[in-house]
Amino acid sequence: MLAASILPLAHRNAVMVRWAVPVPSSRRVGVLTALDDEHGPAIALGDVAARHVRLRPDGLQPALGGAPSGFVPWAEVRAITAEVPTTWWPHPALGDTVAPILEGIFGVSGDIAETPTFPVRVTTTDGARLDWVATPHYLSGYRRRDGAMASRFVEHLAARSDARVLLARPDDLLARLGEILRQR
Repeated sequence: MLAASILPLAHRNAVMVRWAVPVPSSRRVGVLTALDDEHGPAIALGDVAARHVRLRPDGLQPALGGAPSGFVPWAEVRAITAEVPTTWWPHPALGDTVAPILEGIFGVSGDIAETPTFPVRVTTTDGARLDWVATPHYLSGYRRRDGAMASRFVEHLAARSDARVLLARPDDLLARLGEILRQR
């Protein structure tokens, strides 16, 4: 309440309206993030500030932060699997906040030696298997439906060449995926 009284009235109203009115498009849905930068339009699988895989209209590109490394054109991709970590928490941020508190109360050691990652496996048309990793946004994982949707989405992209054209409009694509998830 104190913070609300400090903010100017116009700013408070703008903040309230922003939260009250649903945003028509989302730049992130679960583990997927819309990108349109100097490397072109793409959907990132994983945290774009860390390790992720860029799903581009012309192929796949592993990246660390803003630095892509390597490239596999779609014509050479037979299959993609992403083992997106999931959680039973209703919202992953809740798990990332509450779990360490509970660990502290009950004396359980929750030390993390390394930044967690999840595997993204690409099988090429010549049978080679590329094992890439992506960093999740949350330590606790993603909602189960978000994780399942992302896994099915990448498998669909590998199987259906006509679906890859949607990657040229990442914001629109994620807005539609977000609508589909909200309908459930």
